[in-house]
Amino acid sequence: MSPREYLISLGTQTLEHSGRTLYQHLCNVEDILRICRMDDDVCLAGLYHSVYGTNYYGIKTTNDRELIKSIIGEKAEYLVFLFCNADRPNCWEKGANQFKFFNGSYVNINNDVFEKLKFIDKVNHIEHGPILFRG
Repeated sequence: MSPREYLISLGTQTLEHSGRTLYQHLCNVEDILRICRMDDDVCLAGLYHSVYGTNYYGIKTTNDRELIKSIIGEKAEYLVFLFCNADRPNCWEKGANQFKFFNGSYVNINNDVFEKLKFIDKVNHIEHGPILFRG
């Protein structure tokens, strides 16, 4: 099953998200990341960036980390896990050495992972904005 097919199987095409479906939003984020020529793990993380729910979008479509790893890969799933648990926007304040989760705990991550997460977050915000990116 492809990553997008799995999202459909989770019902993301029926969930409302900022005036469209969650599926449309997730696909748009991936598409923008691909246009930016980001690594595949970043693009796939963008596609799945809220499947475990986030502090802004509380709907969890799955908790099965092992299945998600098998679909998008371990590196991408790790980015998804971090993004879904991030205390945004506070998580960006102290950098990679103290990446803050919304449950109040912290984790140390490397700078490369930190920068990838920031880029996914920026694209996520861009996708919420101009109608240009909605498809």
